[in-house]
Amino acid sequence: MRKIAAYSLLVCLLFASVSFAAVTGAEVPKGEEPLLITNAGQGPGGKMGRLLVARAGVVEQLTYNAEPKPEDIAGGGYKTILVVIGSSAKGLGASGITIDQEIDRLHAIMEKAKELNIPVVAAHIEGKARRGKPGSADERSIDAILPYAAHIVVNKEGDLDKKFTRFGEEHSIPVSYLDNAMDLNAFAKTMYAK
Repeated sequence: MRKIAAYSLLVCLLFASVSFAAVTGAEVPKGEEPLLITNAGQGPGGKMGRLLVARAGVVEQLTYNAEPKPEDIAGGGYKTILVVIGSSAKGLGASGITIDQEIDRLHAIMEKAKELNIPVVAAHIEGKARRGKPGSADERSIDAILPYAAHIVVNKEGDLDKKFTRFGEEHSIPVSYLDNAMDLNAFAKTMYAK
């Protein structure tokens, strides 16, 4: 009997956590289409972000490009760019590039977005798994994107040191917080609410 009660409680808690997605902090920005989703650092978060936004079912014109070049930004007609930040040695290796090359690419595409006045949403959704020591690939990827952000959305677990909060305050960039990565789905639903 105790096992059944414990199992029932666990199921209720699971549904409660899924049903009440938490996005707090700054008001979610209004997104425009077409939306480009990409990653910074060659981590797996970009694909996770694409899946979560696609499952939200609110974006009709969505493109995922893991490694866009400036000409892709210029020719895509994008109105919003969502950059999911997080590095992976495996991802960098599979791409055949170093973190220095990745940072150069990120600067080039962010400069093109700035030139074209395309708002960038910097998303750090994977929490502390995609944080590191100063100078690490994760931190360099974060530092490459935040200066270009019109809005920051971060998994609370990834902001325990308040890096994102402080950056937002110092540069007047709104910051929204997710309880977990899955809440990017709720963020997207609000961002693209009709």
